[in-house]
Amino acid sequence: MATTKTTNKAATKETTKAAKPADKKVDAKKVDNKKAEPKKVQNAEKKKVDMVEITKLIGEAGVKVYNPEAKGKYRIFGTKKGSSLNVQSKAFIIYSTDDDFKAVKDAKLTGIEATENGNSQDKVRPNVVKFSGMDMLKSVLAVYAKNPMYSAK
Repeated sequence: MATTKTTNKAATKETTKAAKPADKKVDAKKVDNKKAEPKKVQNAEKKKVDMVEITKLIGEAGVKVYNPEAKGKYRIFGTKKGSSLNVQSKAFIIYSTDDDFKAVKDAKLTGIEATENGNSQDKVRPNVVKFSGMDMLKSVLAVYAKNPMYSAK
């Protein structure tokens, strides 16, 4: 005579066997997903921001980097109290000193978003200059290179 425990185990084994054909259907879906992989490859081809390249651009513009060995995507210009560049995935943000902010505003560059006192966390760099694109980065760095405090010479 079978006990209820052995009957339940037998029933569980039967449902497990019945579930296996459903797993094969899932495998068929996985084959379909492989067709979608070229899209992932296309997304991977997008250019990633490389800090080595950006640090090189900063140097070519004539701006000295205070912490060139720093890890991460944040660089301070010139001295510890200089403006700083924060590289994000879709934009560049420069937390700017008052003098540098005035120079950027006077340059009248198009394509930048300049916010006076937009950085309440930092009293040395209270202003925010936000933009995107490597060409715009070069233009903005040319303005910051005019500050003798950042001279790379």
